[in-house]
Amino acid sequence: MAGLVEKIEINCDMGEGFGRWKMVINRHDPQSNKWASAHVRQGPDDELIKYIDVANVACGFHAGDPSLMLKTVRMAKAHHVKIGAHPGLQDLFGFGRRRMEVDPEDMYASILYQVGALKAILESEGLSLNHIKPHGELFFYMQRDAKIMDAVLRAAAVYKVPVYACKNEMQKDMCVKYELPFQEELYVDIDYTPQGALVPVASSEKATPELIYERVTRCAASDERDHNQDGTFRVGFQGKPFSVCIHSDMITALENNMDYKFSNLRKIFIANRGEIAVRLIKACKKLGLQSVSVYSDSDATSIHSSLADENILLPGENVNGYMDTEEILRICKKLHVDAVIPGYGFLSEDATFAQKVIDAGMIFVGPNPVSISEMGQKHRARDLAVQAKVPVVPGSDLLESESEALDLANKLGFPTGGGGGMGLQVCQNDEEISAAFKKVKSRGETLFNNAGVFLEKYYLQSRHIEVQIFGNGTDVVHFGERECSIQRRHQKVIEECPSPFVQKRPNMREKLTKCATAYAMQLHYKSVGTIEFLVDDVTEDFFFLEMNTRLQVEHGITELCYEIDLVSLMLQQADCEKGGKIGLSSKYLHSLQKHGPSGASMEVRVYAEVPFRNYAPSAGLLQAVQWPEGEGVRVDTWVKTGQRISSFYDPLIAKIMVHAKDRPTACSKMTKVLSETILQGPPTNVYFLADVLTSKPFLDGDTLTNFLETKFKYEPCAIDVISPGSFTTVQDYPARATSGHGIPKGGPMDNLSSRIANILVGNDPGVEVLEMTLAGPELLFTASAIFAVSGAPVSIFIDGQEKPMWSRLIVGAGQKVKINKVENGGLRFYLAVKGGFPEIPSYLGSKAGTPSLGFGGTQGRQLQMGDWIELSREIKNRTGTVKPFTLPEASIPNYNISEVYCMHGPHDSDDFMTAKDRQMLYSIPWKIGHNSNRTGIRLVGAIPEWTRRDGGEGGSHPSNVFDYGYPSPGGINWGGDSSVILSMDSPDLGGLLCSSTVISADLWRVGQIKPGEYLKLKPTTFELAFELSERVERFVKDIQSLINGESKTVPNLDLTLPNSGLEEGQSNAILKTIPADDKRHQVVYRQGGDNFLLVEIGKQTVDVRVTTRIRVLVQKLQALKELKLAMNPNIGSVMIQFNPTIITQQALLGTVDIAERSIKATTDIQIPCREIYLPVVFDHPAIRASEKRYRETTRPTAVYLPDNVEYLRINNGLSTRRQTFEILLKSPFIVVAVGFLVGTPILFPLEPMSGIVGQKYNPTRVSTPGGTIGMGGSLFAIYPVEAPGGYMLFARTMECWDTFGNGPSFSPTRPWLYEPFDILRYHEVNVKEYDQLMLDYKRGSYKFDIREGVFNLQEVYEVFEKSRIDPIVQTFREGRDKCVEENLDIEKRLYREWVAVQEAEKEKEAERVKEMMNPEPSITIDSPIDANVWKILVQPGDVLKEGQVVAILEAMKMEINIVCEGKAGGKKVEAVASKPGTVVKPGAWIIIVKA
Repeated sequence: MAGLVEKIEINCDMGEGFGRWKMVINRHDPQSNKWASAHVRQGPDDELIKYIDVANVACGFHAGDPSLMLKTVRMAKAHHVKIGAHPGLQDLFGFGRRRMEVDPEDMYASILYQVGALKAILESEGLSLNHIKPHGELFFYMQRDAKIMDAVLRAAAVYKVPVYACKNEMQKDMCVKYELPFQEELYVDIDYTPQGALVPVASSEKATPELIYERVTRCAASDERDHNQDGTFRVGFQGKPFSVCIHSDMITALENNMDYKFSNLRKIFIANRGEIAVRLIKACKKLGLQSVSVYSDSDATSIHSSLADENILLPGENVNGYMDTEEILRICKKLHVDAVIPGYGFLSEDATFAQKVIDAGMIFVGPNPVSISEMGQKHRARDLAVQAKVPVVPGSDLLESESEALDLANKLGFPTGGGGGMGLQVCQNDEEISAAFKKVKSRGETLFNNAGVFLEKYYLQSRHIEVQIFGNGTDVVHFGERECSIQRRHQKVIEECPSPFVQKRPNMREKLTKCATAYAMQLHYKSVGTIEFLVDDVTEDFFFLEMNTRLQVEHGITELCYEIDLVSLMLQQADCEKGGKIGLSSKYLHSLQKHGPSGASMEVRVYAEVPFRNYAPSAGLLQAVQWPEGEGVRVDTWVKTGQRISSFYDPLIAKIMVHAKDRPTACSKMTKVLSETILQGPPTNVYFLADVLTSKPFLDGDTLTNFLETKFKYEPCAIDVISPGSFTTVQDYPARATSGHGIPKGGPMDNLSSRIANILVGNDPGVEVLEMTLAGPELLFTASAIFAVSGAPVSIFIDGQEKPMWSRLIVGAGQKVKINKVENGGLRFYLAVKGGFPEIPSYLGSKAGTPSLGFGGTQGRQLQMGDWIELSREIKNRTGTVKPFTLPEASIPNYNISEVYCMHGPHDSDDFMTAKDRQMLYSIPWKIGHNSNRTGIRLVGAIPEWTRRDGGEGGSHPSNVFDYGYPSPGGINWGGDSSVILSMDSPDLGGLLCSSTVISADLWRVGQIKPGEYLKLKPTTFELAFELSERVERFVKDIQSLINGESKTVPNLDLTLPNSGLEEGQSNAILKTIPADDKRHQVVYRQGGDNFLLVEIGKQTVDVRVTTRIRVLVQKLQALKELKLAMNPNIGSVMIQFNPTIITQQALLGTVDIAERSIKATTDIQIPCREIYLPVVFDHPAIRASEKRYRETTRPTAVYLPDNVEYLRINNGLSTRRQTFEILLKSPFIVVAVGFLVGTPILFPLEPMSGIVGQKYNPTRVSTPGGTIGMGGSLFAIYPVEAPGGYMLFARTMECWDTFGNGPSFSPTRPWLYEPFDILRYHEVNVKEYDQLMLDYKRGSYKFDIREGVFNLQEVYEVFEKSRIDPIVQTFREGRDKCVEENLDIEKRLYREWVAVQEAEKEKEAERVKEMMNPEPSITIDSPIDANVWKILVQPGDVLKEGQVVAILEAMKMEINIVCEGKAGGKKVEAVASKPGTVVKPGAWIIIVKA
């Protein structure tokens, strides 16, 4: 440019982002009177400044950041560039990036401040202010508003310098007014027209770098410039000097985001899993490249398993599958893959695999195999460092033997370190050297296919700093350094860019990066790589450690600080290689290399682990996942809510990254992000990370590699579960009181004791507690806490010292709380902790755990050894002022329970049970069965006579009825001839009648009955039930007043009710009956305890008019929102749950009766509905396996065995198996109800010829494959997930319950699929097709085919009416009914025979035990409870040890270990008294021991 006379002044807005730029400019030579083209100029800001005349230094937002302003000023000063002020709007976001109202006087003060801040810095550097150039957005405000214009120029006049701006006559006049020089300027920014005209307002057109470069050229070359009427400028000179402004930050953004045109790569194979697989797939999507992902079975729900264009299930088992190179290459060949990108870990540094990829004609996206191999050999890597004159840690080449290692260690002096990565070991003496050599060699071979071992001097006070490099095969550039010193178990936990250590030492970055690039140049390195250095914190010396020939885990923070996409760059390099080039151009790479970082970024690695237990990994179910979002926040993860963290892989859950203007701001931002992160389920290190970030040493930048060992002590606030107890769950109150859709109520089995425990510690009564059954846990408290235990009597110990129940207790940090077995009456007890358990997630409105269904509480299960329960940090170290309190004995409830109150109904009426049945039901003591649990309390006793012979269309047994909503909890439910009290986790509908219902006030007492104890049912009335409920609630409030010091009265709970006046043997279950007439069906109103009302319409037979009428009734009642009714509709009834404190039973009865009578008797009803099209597969292997398992483990013979479909064919008089299957294909099915458990749809066919009937399993199955279409009575059902069941196994379709609502047809608040009146239609698929669809469903990618439709009652009714006189239908029904009768008789015979065999086996076993009793053995190991013997772990002749588990019993879904104690220790087993499968009582012999 020498010799050119400038008529154009080039100025640049600096400080808005030290980025990339490029410009093409022409200048005029007056000697030749010609325009000469200057060279294309491009580079970072410190290069750009060489080619500009003026730097407009941003001083709006950056007025608060003098260091950045000072940096810009010094850069400009070094190149003799004139400096102007570039003030903007007084906008928190800087540079006027948003439209806002601007006050002129505020603007005047702001300009004075902004320009003054810059002027002060200039004067400190001996410089003067050249001019003021308002920021573009500010200038546009000035154009529109004369007051703003005046304010800005009035402020400028204070500094008496020229003003640069676009042509504007008003501004020129005002400059004259304030005696200010005016310099006309052209903006070369994003506001323009394609023809090159400049637009002084925002343009809607997209800017491209090419168009901007062209426009800059046109600006310089044009020979005229006029102001147009449309507000644009044509570019020209007319001999007048003017200024062209280039925004370096704007050009930067455009330059870095220019679309690279991929011309060779099309499809990329992602050879990894987890968050890096997600990162790589997203990069491919962004670049328009197809991707192929692979996943193992345990990764089926990972985000990466369904994110790519093609997702392939690996045949290998878990971790081995990702390492199966031959299978990977086979998949690549089959899918015509162009390149393989491994990310990090697994195969990323496997030179052999890389070479195989290349040999297969693909590109390995990474360095060449030679570089990988060289760097994989630590001794070779060290040699190269020496050759490149890069400092190395004193140490060894590759060691061949343990003796070599010992010799060298003694020469170097201890401590020493060796291995690398996961194999790194630090040794303090000879013994540790010997052990570490073997360990490192073994682990290296297993994890990395490399058994090499090296040894180096270990520096105690050191830092881990690494340089990010990128090569194209001929040249290498760098993208600064990262510090990764915070490590646990020699793995990085927190990484930073830039290094705080380097930032304080201006020359160090240049030294490090120079060494790093020189090192990589020797390898002719291509793609990304990282050179790791050990930096001595004392001397500042640094040493080469190793080179990682792959993408680093922490690459993201470099991307944030250097505005570069490293994965995109890797793929661009690979594309060049695929096209036959060595790589990207060096010019291009150097254009990306910046002088230094922009701001500061930070990454934390979020692991599923327990830092308190030496960072032990913690596999488990993530019940809630939510990541914060916002500017400068990035989360790379592979998990979502519902993901199970497997024990097969590294426990990394996510990498959280933040970017800010400086390190302190980044620390604050990261702390805030961590506080907003939700990761609930298995324990993670989130709290640990937050504590590190807020520690003083970290904030001071004192981040040495031994930071966690020497400068930081983690003090968590949690419970560490040493032993979980027999059956411990998390429960809150009132839990899911009215959820419906097969979602049990949940909550404490004894909500009285749980609430009192909470009150004792100062919680709200309903806060979550631990519910413990029979035997309690042992818990380590890592912080002091306030707790209480209430419920059935148990012994409590804190570090061996006994403490009282019903008391406010304090446990210190590090102390253990142990709770023993229940000592007398009662079964369950509750532990409440002040502040509750904040990290237990809420599911569908409650934290209550339902282990039988896999949701809520601790990962959807009971407590396990090793669980970690976070406590409220608000109460940490605040227990010193807590006053002790013990509840008076008079206020402690009685747990010796022998009776509970119930109400007649819904079904103990004469149409179901005889007077003798009722007399028996309410007079005899019922024994509590050993298999009682949270899903039901089993009653063992007499068998009813029953009024009916069978259940009609409801089923073959008199206890079978049409499916209806259960009064749950509380209903006494009859399955066959045995009964169960529906409990907190029971189903909410089914086809088994409920004779009576335990009242709500006595449910807590039901929850305290132990197996083997006896219970009487005492009928009462609604009014008395309500009175008792009020007593219980008043007692809880009085307890609260006493504990809080508001009252001194000691409350006592009276649970005795006056005589109900009910006549013995009679029933008041039916509240009202409306007889049928010509227009209406019969309506029967039945009570279900004090909370339920059952409305039955019509007879126990299918009638679509009835089902539709119920639908209309439900809609009418739903409109009465003030009553807060919860409804459970079914095919012929609706169960209404109500709150008696809002509306009484009689008032509700009247309300419902009025609503029902108001419904017109018509078939002219159309109801909007959904039509759902479903695949169905017949004879699926899983169904056959389920039938076989039932025969082998439960019942070998039944009318429906060995083949359920064959039974249905015979039972309905059908000719062929195919004809039976076509029942599903030829008819649409209406969903008449949704419930039972987890959204089970109950279906009825709308085609009369599909109206088959069938019995139900007796006894029921323990397992049914998910998606099974079952058939029982005259109804069908789809099993949403694998579950117990009793319907005949017919076929399989899609599962329909998504616990966490991740699938396309579900949501977190609606995990069920079906609603009443959905219409289902089936189409057939084969087994292979079905299995693939289910695989898609499990991955969360299957989308149900759902269409809008209309249910037309008239049309459906006409079909059924015509079938009444259709001879084909009539013949079918007559044949069916005859077959049903025959099969019913067969089943009764087979059932009697099976029962007889069972009884004979029991008698045989009793005789065997009797023989053992003669003479009676002196030493036995006995059962402590009514239970089923599950496993016997010893055999005759075994010598017993004290504490040895000899047997495992099963009761209440608990595993109870039977342990050798006392005299039995050291003796031999003589005989097994109770074999597996035997039901035993308390005191029954399990093992007989020789004396």
